[in-house]
Amino acid sequence: MSGKLAGTLRAAVGKSRCSAVIFAFALAVTVLWAPALAVEPRIIDPSARYPEGPVAADGGLYYAEMGTDRVHFAGPGGRRVVWEAPGCLPTSVETYRDDLLVLCHRPGVLALVSREGDLRGTIAADSAGQGFVTPNASAPDGQGGIYFSSAGLFSPGAPSVGAVLYLAANGRLTRVAEGIHYANGVAVSDDGQTLFVSEHLARNVLAFDVADDGTLSGRRVAAHLDDLVGADPTRGWEVGPDGLAVDAAGNLYVAEYGGGRVLVVSPGGELLHEISVPERYVTSAEPSPDEKTLYVTAPAATDPTVPGKVYAIDNPAAP
Repeated sequence: MSGKLAGTLRAAVGKSRCSAVIFAFALAVTVLWAPALAVEPRIIDPSARYPEGPVAADGGLYYAEMGTDRVHFAGPGGRRVVWEAPGCLPTSVETYRDDLLVLCHRPGVLALVSREGDLRGTIAADSAGQGFVTPNASAPDGQGGIYFSSAGLFSPGAPSVGAVLYLAANGRLTRVAEGIHYANGVAVSDDGQTLFVSEHLARNVLAFDVADDGTLSGRRVAAHLDDLVGADPTRGWEVGPDGLAVDAAGNLYVAEYGGGRVLVVSPGGELLHEISVPERYVTSAEPSPDEKTLYVTAPAATDPTVPGKVYAIDNPAAP
């Protein structure tokens, strides 16, 4: 834990901002938890400023709002702000032990936040004392630990300095993969044997074998997006795989940032479904616990102040 950084965030946040204010949005959220009867997306948040990194937990959905430095929770009773920290630029929320782990993109820290919104501490370096730049996405390993990406610089000429780190259940943080051309989404297979990582600027989804201690080996390309959807010489450099998820059947969900869609890929590498999203800059697609719904975070522009949306969409690959 970094006491200095924890103090900095505490000063920025002030007293805990676990808001008791429930936004007047209960109707849309109630629809989210009702049986899915239509194919149209249901809107959870109609004006989210660059939403990212959701996790379905506690009977609802936690998600980061990068443009407002907030973490939200949407449930049957409405939507509320759980935590706010100016300058954090949160990109992912995950459950860790009894708390939430929030990735603060700009300062390069992990914030441990209670479900009531209290900042418990921060982590700013791995066990070797090395920091990590632009933490981006996170995923649980099923053993109490969390993998997360340290992205690097988002630029077409950027070096391949992206990495993956592993926060074990005992709190030890180690670097387990490097040399990734902008490490973005991460997801662990249902059996815990494979870690998938978005190599955004190469339009690849990588796969690694997972050892019992969380270390990785056997790096390979599991999917190249051009092989799935075709090459397009007019496509912008920023278009690539962002958030990832894996369901119990082994299907891989790939949010194509800049492409306005979610790709569903079979364990054998076949494109099963292409789910269109109104907003171009899709950042993630998180299956609900029963896998019948996909929670999709969708910024409308690269500018984090422009309102985007958070959706619930019927999962075409649902069991």
